[in-house]
Amino acid sequence: MPPRKRPPQPAKGSETPPETKPKLSPPARPSAAAPAPGPGPAVPILSDSVLAALSQPERAIYKLVFAGGDKGMTQTEIRIKTGMPTSTLTKHLRGLTLTKSVLKVVNSVHKRAEKIYMDARIDPSPEITGGTWYRNGQLDSNAVASARRRCLDQIDKLGIATADAIFSGISRDCPGVAYSIEQVRDILRTMALDRIIEEVKSTGVGEFSDLRAGRVCYRRGGALQGGMMEGIPCGVCPRIDECSPDGVISPSTCIYYKKWLQMDF
Repeated sequence: MPPRKRPPQPAKGSETPPETKPKLSPPARPSAAAPAPGPGPAVPILSDSVLAALSQPERAIYKLVFAGGDKGMTQTEIRIKTGMPTSTLTKHLRGLTLTKSVLKVVNSVHKRAEKIYMDARIDPSPEITGGTWYRNGQLDSNAVASARRRCLDQIDKLGIATADAIFSGISRDCPGVAYSIEQVRDILRTMALDRIIEEVKSTGVGEFSDLRAGRVCYRRGGALQGGMMEGIPCGVCPRIDECSPDGVISPSTCIYYKKWLQMDF
């Protein structure tokens, strides 16, 4: 049997290169200049570096005021809690606010003569600033008057209406106005205290037939019934439980109580 012939070898120039996997570049690392976004605004914390720069008495004062959060603390409260003499405490507070700027002074709309100290990084609570209807510590009477007119317009349209219905009507008729439901409730309460409107509860029948029984609603105010004592604003005040002679809310700072005292009965 004749020997088998070997198949011809391919030319060297036409050799097929071995199959290789493509090399993948490693993923790029995030730049240090672009930190990952956080879930929200940072909550102030007690800084070790700040504390280290304070003297022992200043550190005690700063920790105490920081614990007061957005309500802060008056000098009287700080003096009672630290036991420091008034002159010593005043000197340290001046240094913490003016020199080291770790504390700030704010004024309450309820007690303007009383200074409240708080952490310089924290915004005061609405209880101190007066909330939405105050600007720079002063009642924004134009904004309040405008909100009252809009609420009254809705009551005139509906006859008797809940706060939710009034809020919905303002949102529909005045889309450029961004009141919250709580702001509308605040305005309605003050209008009820001023006897511009009445705050009543639905009975579910008669004029209240469209409203579930027990729901609080508002209508145009009427004449006072039952003599002068029924007109005392304390009886319908929604924050009567928070009122005390020395509190943030008190008879001496209540504009409605003062107005009632000045009425000619």
